[in-house]
Amino acid sequence: LAFIIDAFDREIIAWTAVANAGISGSDVRDMMLEAVEKRFAATRAPHAIEHLSDNGSAYTARETRLFAQALNLTPCFTPVASPQSNGMS
Repeated sequence: LAFIIDAFDREIIAWTAVANAGISGSDVRDMMLEAVEKRFAATRAPHAIEHLSDNGSAYTARETRLFAQALNLTPCFTPVASPQSNGMS
């Protein structure tokens, strides 16, 4: 299970559940696009927005980072082995 949550109002904007496999970069990119479309009714955020995630390969992949930038999302990553540092607890 993975989701994108708005850090301001804590609304879950997009989510995906994957059975028998880890989340893929494609899953992450689909969620990013869904979140931007739902929040801004556009395929690109009107201004730069931070996208905070862990350091999983689906999030750190070059293709995912470039896709995020195309959506006007700024990829940010929590320190390794620090799940509490995502600021959402």
